[in-house]
Amino acid sequence: MKRPSSCRCYCMLLLMVLLPIAVTAKLRRIPVQQWPGASPRSSRELRAHHESRVAFMSKLQALHSVRNNLTSTSSSASSTETGNLSTKTTKTITTTTIIATSTPTPTQKALVEDSLLEAPSASSKKREFANLSETDTNTVSNLDRIEQELQELEKLHKRAFVGVAPVRGNSLDTQWVAAMLVGSPAQEFSVVFDTGSSDLWVSSTSCQSATCMTLRRFNPSRSSTFQQDGRSWSINYADNSWVSGVLGIDDVTVAGIPISDQTFGMATVNSGSTAAAGVDGIMGLGFDSNSEMGNVKTPVTNMVVQNQIDQAIVSVWLNKAVDQDASLSDGGEFIFGGVDPSLYTGSITYVPVTSSKEWQISVDQLFIGRKELSLSSSASSAIVDTGSSYILFPDYLATAFHRAIPNSQYDSKLGWLIPCSLANSRTVGDLAFVLAGQKFSVPISDIVILKSEYNGYCLSAIDSWQELAGHGSQSGILLGDLFIKNQYVVFDYSKPQIGFATKVDTAPSGIGLNAKSTAGAGLRQMMEASRKTQVHMLAMGMVASALVSLL
Repeated sequence: MKRPSSCRCYCMLLLMVLLPIAVTAKLRRIPVQQWPGASPRSSRELRAHHESRVAFMSKLQALHSVRNNLTSTSSSASSTETGNLSTKTTKTITTTTIIATSTPTPTQKALVEDSLLEAPSASSKKREFANLSETDTNTVSNLDRIEQELQELEKLHKRAFVGVAPVRGNSLDTQWVAAMLVGSPAQEFSVVFDTGSSDLWVSSTSCQSATCMTLRRFNPSRSSTFQQDGRSWSINYADNSWVSGVLGIDDVTVAGIPISDQTFGMATVNSGSTAAAGVDGIMGLGFDSNSEMGNVKTPVTNMVVQNQIDQAIVSVWLNKAVDQDASLSDGGEFIFGGVDPSLYTGSITYVPVTSSKEWQISVDQLFIGRKELSLSSSASSAIVDTGSSYILFPDYLATAFHRAIPNSQYDSKLGWLIPCSLANSRTVGDLAFVLAGQKFSVPISDIVILKSEYNGYCLSAIDSWQELAGHGSQSGILLGDLFIKNQYVVFDYSKPQIGFATKVDTAPSGIGLNAKSTAGAGLRQMMEASRKTQVHMLAMGMVASALVSLL
């Protein structure tokens, strides 16, 4: 019997070491589905930008103004105390700056088992292994190539496909902001994540207004990766404010996820309310078809195309101010590419999106306590908008809702007022939306804005489209942060659909520690079986090719 050579023994031993690594390599990748909303529609659908919160803030300022005017006739001591309270409230509202994390950390990203896009070079490299004996008869060279390929697969497996962006709110729960990095070296900005729009923009150094001078502005001359696009853009908002400028291209990092060559707006004019609140820009989380900047891909689209997230979903958990400490540092999180099961209980109820441009869903029923409110056909749809502060009803529905609350009143300047004492009442009940057969509620304590108390009455966080100039004819429902902060919400781009689950009040393990992929069990099992078959075939091909080359 011919004794095996030492070279052949070395080959077999090395393959035995490397084979387990090959079996664990992730090769199967899910192709991207057709992106929703590819064709723009001629008719303009119901839409509300984040600036719709201006009406709310204006009401609060008007209420403080009335209070200050009345108390100015009182003693100077009483007037001073009221003024200090107003100052504290204003400062709290406008405190929005947060600290960014420039590089991915374990708390910002979690490993997942599968990836989203097809690996472009897998088939070509398998063909190389099949032809090793023809192209290269050198044993060491072949083994080096096998080892190099397995190292590449290892890197792919260890890559992070889920990103977590911590957000910070304010004492009124009217706005949550996150950090975003643009350029090289990175320039940091605070932005609002807005599912009601699809455009990314930040203020630029070309904006010289007094408001812009208080913001962090992007300086293109300081970025080595910046490219000039040159196209102009302009966005008009619901409160008649507007933002305009020119487009640029640069690298962007959000939630620890790097995005290459992202087209974004550089605002040269910024009269928006977010600027007045100290926010540097907006990152739209809507569909590409809803962009007002032309043929521009959204950051989420580029995350998918560039294989930076595991799935085309964004999940949201917003923490209420009452559930945080005085620093308001634990405002919640936006998870790009996955969900955090520790932040909700039970299962996620998914509701199909009914619009090609908006995150719009159908509403089955609406209740205040045990009383059902009648929904017209047009009021049976709702847009879920992370960029709006509260809930908007068509005028008839806002009236019916408040009439179901004892002693509520309407003021022509301040809107609907509710007795503050009802905030902790059990007699009124909660506002409940029935979505896909499941109830999702907003407690009355969140609807009564206690910090606006005046003569026993408080502002209502439920408003009418009639309060917004030029929007009185809107007939749908807008579900803003007032609704979202009471649920765990998942925006699924691939279906498209929106998922809702019962949120937990506090993050049990800290922000971002449990974020992960959400592929269904059946799909995951099918993918796992397919992957194992492909990996075994590849591994056997490696062994056979290496042995043939030694003969």
